[in-house]
Amino acid sequence: MAAPSTSRLRVLGGLAAMALIVHGGNHVRRGSPHDLLWMCNVAPLLLAAGCFLAKPDLAAIAVLWLAFGTPIWLLDIATGSGIILTTFLPHVLCPVVAVLAVREMGLPRRAWLKATGALLALVGLTRALTPSEANVNLSHRVWAGWEAMFPRYDTYFALVAAAAALTFFVLDRALAAWLGPGRRGTADGMTRGASTT
Repeated sequence: MAAPSTSRLRVLGGLAAMALIVHGGNHVRRGSPHDLLWMCNVAPLLLAAGCFLAKPDLAAIAVLWLAFGTPIWLLDIATGSGIILTTFLPHVLCPVVAVLAVREMGLPRRAWLKATGALLALVGLTRALTPSEANVNLSHRVWAGWEAMFPRYDTYFALVAAAAALTFFVLDRALAAWLGPGRRGTADGMTRGASTT
């Protein structure tokens, strides 16, 4: 597999960092810093770190999280949720940046499993750190309006987690097929060196 371009990764990392700073700063300004822990808001942080440190695992987790979370964000908007203008940065810009980063560095093996484990860890963190009324990452209760279908939170969360894992798996396979066998990362998810072009 060809070594990734350090200069391109810096540009991609810079775009992800800009999205994180602008959108995150907006949440802090609005008095809702807990919203920074939503999966799609953490993804730009992982993406920026993955690009700057040439860690394909982090970029792969970001691309899988965003591919799962962005359609849910669109559904939320379609059903009447308000729009924060800066939210287009993590949900529109960052998925493009993440795909480019994965194309640059390659896709590590078992990326879907790493994305699933990281998401479960994030849900545990948000359950411990965020207010229950915010329901960040669905970590406290069934999403409003779905209570009749899912009277038990544990059943609901198990279904959401399974849907996320299945989505990650399918996307992992699709990305691997698109990138081709030469763009799969090594077994531990690390690339071999980086060029300075």
